[in-house]
Parts: sequence; structure tokens; C-alpha cells
Amino acid sequence: MDGNLRVAIVTPYHKESDSVLEMCLESVRNQTYAECRHFVVADGFPNVMVSNSDVTHIILPTAHGDNGNLARCIGAMSAISEGFDVVAFLDADNWFRNDHIETMLALHRQSCAALCTSGRMLYRIDGTVMCQDVKESNGIDFVDTSCLCFFRPAFDLLPLWGMMPAIFSPICDRVMWDAVITRGVSRAHSHVPTVAFRTQYAGHYQGLGETPPPGCKEHSVTFPAYEAYRTMSYTDRMTLLLGFAYSKRIGAPVKNSFM
Repeated sequence: MDGNLRVAIVTPYHKESDSVLEMCLESVRNQTYAECRHFVVADGFPNVMVSNSDVTHIILPTAHGDNGNLARCIGAMSAISEGFDVVAFLDADNWFRNDHIETMLALHRQSCAALCTSGRMLYRIDGTVMCQDVKESNGIDFVDTSCLCFFRPAFDLLPLWGMMPAIFSPICDRVMWDAVITRGVSRAHSHVPTVAFRTQYAGHYQGLGETPPPGCKEHSVTFPAYEAYRTMSYTDRMTLLLGFAYSKRIGAPVKNSFM
């Protein structure tokens, strides 16, 4: 059955260097599963190197300042409209191990889960390996964007990338994970670290007793997003996570006027 599944891998990009982008593109080209197509979405700054690559290159005319969320949404919707069966995500500064997609498909075949997720290895900004992430992106508390692999029964989640308010973009994958849990989506996790995550978070370096490189993201970058999410009303949060409106009586869907 897996041989019949068409897999789309969606990558938003902004101003990444050619060397960083090429590492990402190459990792998709080298997947051991053949039925993969790379949807690469330029968020306002198209790169000629990407245009000359064997990918589906979608160009957004302006940047949106949302950590690639709209680009992810458009790439995913394009793949779905073309009949792809699986949508995985890969941020432009990360890369896949060659067997990543094959591992996700094997996990799906074993579990029948609508969402399959992988472990990740943390890498420094310069590309050197740090350690395997066994605490944060663990398939229970949280899963990073590049470790998410959606199958058709979970496709209704994908518009959330483009629908969440921009204030939440620094924690977009945490909002997505909250939606997965809230909707009760069936899921399965592989602890095998088939995703390479080039970390820009100061906490990852500090956790290993290292000095973060210049330009790393401190907690202050994500704090406003966490605070805005934490202080949402229950109705607003459920409307965001479940994808349909609620009436003032919490939990009751609003009826359409023609019903």
C-alpha cells in the first residue's frame, strides 16, 4: 500500500543562505522513498537556486512576518488539491535523514495513525551535532514542525497554519500540537531521530553548558506569544483549535442561517 501513497514535503523559506537551502533540498532529493514531491514556498524573497531545482516552487509576492505559517498553509493546500496522500513539513534550515519518509510510512502502516511524528537530533547553527532531543519534542508534550507527517484523516488540521493569528507564529507548532490533542487525532511517534534540527534557541545551548552563538533566540522572543495564548478566552481558543465558531454558550456550535 505504501508504494501508492504520494508524499508532499512542504518547506517555507525566507532569506536563508544558498548553502542552508541546498542542504534542505538535497535531503528531500535523497529520500529512499521515491514518491516524494517537494513544495518549496518563497515567503516574499524567491531564490533563483530554488527556481532551478526539481521542486514545485510557489512564490508569495510579499513576506508575511508569520514564521512561514501562510507559506506552509498554501504549500499544503496546493499538495492536497493535486491529490497527494501525505503532507510532511520541513523548515528550510533543517534537513531529513534519508529514511525519514520511509520511517513515517512504516509507522503509519503499523499504527494506522492519522498523524505520525519523528524524533529529532539537535544541531548547532554551524551544522555540528549537539545531541538527540529526548525531552522537548517527544511525541507527548510537543512535536516540532519538521517532525510532523499528516495523513488524509488529519488534513483538516492543515488550514490552521494560515488561520492562526500572527501573534502566535513564534509558537505555531505548539498551537498546532494543542489542536492535535484537542481534536483527539490518532497519532504515533517514532523516537528514531530522522530529523536534523538546526537550533537557534539559546536554551538548547545553555542546557549543554555552552554559550549561545550571537543572534540566538532568548525566551523573550516567545514570551509574548505564550502570554497571548494563555490569556485567550476558552471560546476563542476552542474556535481556533477546533476550526469552527462557538456561541456564547460555551461548547455549542453556531447554527448556520439556512438551517
